Amino acid sequence: MESALAGLFNRPRVVIADEDPLVVQLVTQTLRQDGNAVFHAYDALSAVQLAFSLDRCDLLISNTRVEGLSGVELIHHLRARLPDLPILYVANVGRSTAEVEAQLPAGVPILREPFTAEELRVAVRPFLFHGRRGDGLDTAVLRE
Repeated sequence: MESALAGLFNRPRVVIADEDPLVVQLVTQTLRQDGNAVFHAYDALSAVQLAFSLDRCDLLISNTRVEGLSGVELIHHLRARLPDLPILYVANVGRSTAEVEAQLPAGVPILREPFTAEELRVAVRPFLFHGRRGDGLDTAVLRE
């Protein structure tokens, strides 16, 4: 039992801030199948509380709009307090524009909806599978 708990606490931890149940289901299922612990927040306040309450957050995935704040506002809020927090921005079809995306902090990759489980895996790989960046993968390619 003790070794099972140790394994649970050693998993990469991901917070997803998204209101769309289909996106949440795809992200949660995919990342849990890959051995990650996934926590879901339907609103910005819950996302902030989760990011701060976990002893370690390996990745925050934010949508274009999260109840209470835009995704960009949420990202800026979290980066001001947790500057090293890895973040992936999920761009909603029709809601995320070039002007909105230009407001993202440098180094925040963009994953565009709709996306597949494999595209999600590629997007999170630099953060969860090979450590935080420095693995030779260029996350900027996700912005195309």
